[in-house]
Amino acid sequence: MRVKISTLSHAQRVAHERDLGRRRKAGERERLRDQGRPDAATLDRALGDAVRSILSRGGDALTRPVTPAALLRLTQEHLLLRSVRAEEAGREAIRYRSEAVLAAIQDRLLTPPRSAPGPAKAA
Repeated sequence: MRVKISTLSHAQRVAHERDLGRRRKAGERERLRDQGRPDAATLDRALGDAVRSILSRGGDALTRPVTPAALLRLTQEHLLLRSVRAEEAGREAIRYRSEAVLAAIQDRLLTPPRSAPGPAKAA
């Protein structure tokens, strides 16, 4: 049954808007899953795990340079490990596509945030 939003109390409107947001986000995650692309939170965790792996490799880990290729490869490996662990736990495992993962990493790391200031103007 549909109810006019104008007849809802403030608390009901807030609950309705949150429910719409949850449904929208769930649909967005499902589309990304179908594309084989990680969502931003999963990608952030995999990137963090990759950096942790690089830094925990030994005594010279803090002074050794990190190549972007190594970071990308380790991030992909950590996403694969997440899928394997999910499958072993009986949950639905996401089959990430390599090109979709690389596009997601590029979008996440190389796209400036919306609130970033533009280039400084010369006076």
